Amino acid sequence: MRNNKVTTKLPKYNSLTLNSFAHIAPSVGTSTLLLFIFLVPQIVMLFTTKSFSSLYIVFASVTASLLADFVHTINNKDQNFNWLISSIQGILIGFLLPETYNPIAIFFVAFCCIILTKYAFGGFAASWVNAVAVTVAVAFFINMSSFPVSPFTRNDLQGRNPALILIQNGIVPLTRLDSKITAGLNNSIFKLFGLSIPEGYVSLLWDTHSVIPAFRFNLITLISSIILFAFDFVDIVIPAIFIAVYSLLIRFAGPLVVQGIMFQGDIILALLTSGTLFGNLFLIQWYGTTPITISGKIIYGILSGIMAFLIVGYGMSSVGFVFTVLLMNLLTPCIQIYESKKVKKHLIKVLVPRINQLKEEENV
Repeated sequence: MRNNKVTTKLPKYNSLTLNSFAHIAPSVGTSTLLLFIFLVPQIVMLFTTKSFSSLYIVFASVTASLLADFVHTINNKDQNFNWLISSIQGILIGFLLPETYNPIAIFFVAFCCIILTKYAFGGFAASWVNAVAVTVAVAFFINMSSFPVSPFTRNDLQGRNPALILIQNGIVPLTRLDSKITAGLNNSIFKLFGLSIPEGYVSLLWDTHSVIPAFRFNLITLISSIILFAFDFVDIVIPAIFIAVYSLLIRFAGPLVVQGIMFQGDIILALLTSGTLFGNLFLIQWYGTTPITISGKIIYGILSGIMAFLIVGYGMSSVGFVFTVLLMNLLTPCIQIYESKKVKKHLIKVLVPRINQLKEEENV
């Protein structure tokens, strides 16, 4: 009689080292902790610039987010209370709202939107709808007058460097060191390429003085993005494709829309005035709202870049990025259906024959 019993002999090891373990990607806990850490400098900058109105809103939204998560946890015993994720959501909400908004109103809006989103779509990664984007969108419809409008006319966007209008009109005040830093860059780095940048771009990168905090500290956001992407703490596929597609459309297709100078769309204006860099790092690929496979992420990145161009346009949009995220949340299930079919096809084509082959070898 054939013995079908499978026995496994484990190899013996004299010692165990850390080299025995390999991590494919950072854990969710590590990633969320780092996101929180890299949001702290943004909050510190609000303290430094004495932007207390924005800090009150951030405090209100964080408190509401924590309370909503706590209430949801009490009513759903299978859910765990995660103060870190709730805090990040609250901070993001506060940073995407104008400082002129009423903090008390924000508390109730954020609490209601977050808890309703949890009950309707599930908590944390189970939800395919971004609760932060929902909250900001609802706050926008409740009080549109609090959100700033674009200072640009169609004629302004037809010029070569519309971003300079913000500086020339005093909308973006020059920092004290702007002239020295600009001169230093022009006489060193840019001189090698025969280029020069005008005064004001350094200020635009450092602090735009927007009433919406997420639009302000682009240099800090840029440095945070480089570190998180470089060390693979945040997946770079979707953000990289989004930035590439959006920038190319602004550069080449933007002038066609406003009848401006061909192939001279102002990418700097688009990236530094609508919270594009901030949203690209902290908002566009929140847990559970994006595809899983590489092909799905590529599709998501391309579509989000196109949607941002259609909704946000050249920039200076108060909530354009938020509505881009919400629209992509609606399209994600369709992308996931495509992913499921592709995975199923791969299983049938590759894994099933391999399993049958192993069974045949076992029966020999």
